[in-house]
Amino acid sequence: MRRLELSQLKPGMRLAKDVILPDGRLLLLAGFIVKPLYLRKLEAFNVDYVYVEDGEYEPFEEFEEEKLYNHAAATIKNIFTLARRDRDVDIISVMDTVNDILNKVMQNETVMLQLTGIRDIDNYTFLHSVDVCIYSIIIGKKLGYGREPLMTLGMGAILHDIGKCKVPIEILQKPDRLTDDEFHTMKLHTVYGYEIIKNSYQLSTKTANIAFQHHEKWDGSGYPMGISDNEIDPLSRIVALADVYDALTSDRVYKKRELPHVAAEYIKNNAGVLFDPYIVDLFVNSIAVYTEGTLVLLSTGEVGSVVSSGSVGGARQKISVFSNKSGPPVLQPYIVDLNERTDVEIVEVFM
Repeated sequence: MRRLELSQLKPGMRLAKDVILPDGRLLLLAGFIVKPLYLRKLEAFNVDYVYVEDGEYEPFEEFEEEKLYNHAAATIKNIFTLARRDRDVDIISVMDTVNDILNKVMQNETVMLQLTGIRDIDNYTFLHSVDVCIYSIIIGKKLGYGREPLMTLGMGAILHDIGKCKVPIEILQKPDRLTDDEFHTMKLHTVYGYEIIKNSYQLSTKTANIAFQHHEKWDGSGYPMGISDNEIDPLSRIVALADVYDALTSDRVYKKRELPHVAAEYIKNNAGVLFDPYIVDLFVNSIAVYTEGTLVLLSTGEVGSVVSSGSVGGARQKISVFSNKSGPPVLQPYIVDLNERTDVEIVEVFM
């Protein structure tokens, strides 16, 4: 067993010890083969070193979807940087990125979903934008949208927070509750976003409206206009829901992330209040579930992969257990059906 700094860690190495965060959360398990995706996760959580097993390893490259995800995040980061400096932006590169995401979602949305949810504080806005784009396109696909409206939706989703480039950094990164004046300034990002997209990027009004309306609420309690239900643009309703779900399931300066089923319950409970109830049903059954293959830690200490995803407010998950952190080694995987084991909960999710 060797201790390696993160800069020395290579894809293909096998972890010899669990990676545990300072607050006690289990990030990665002993026995996991390091993937490029895990390296990004370790970097995001500022892990300095890990322990790996001795012996040879088989290095491998990022898979195509992961390269696309990282490229999309880099593209959006560049767009935000240029917009903050009032510099010209290559909007064609954003269109190409959204088109690539759309193609991948149409081929295999599950793989794209598995890339979401990893981000560090410094890059939160950019990675959040990519995640919201992925979630929104998946929902648009479920709604039966054709390619053109899906592109409009994807462009609006990935640029929905572009107006934040005009909000002072000290407000964007403030770890405490915003004052009333600061919150008023923050809310203006919807107006700034509309103006940037419509005037600077020469994109459609439908795309700009997504930036403008993504904080409107079904009951009229949102901003900037306080409109309600069917007054809100249909594409904006999708992005509004995706925006909240991704924020809930992300670690922030001021709060830890919620697990998918907890975030899904919040969204479900606010159907017809904050969100379009029809879109909520599609969302929680398409995205806010544990897709097959998701690795989870149970409250019993058992670790396994989801073999039946379950549904919000209905059937629970079935887990194929292959390890036990609180008991003897598991020599033969077995199924834990959470429908029967009502005393057992999912307490952590691994990528």
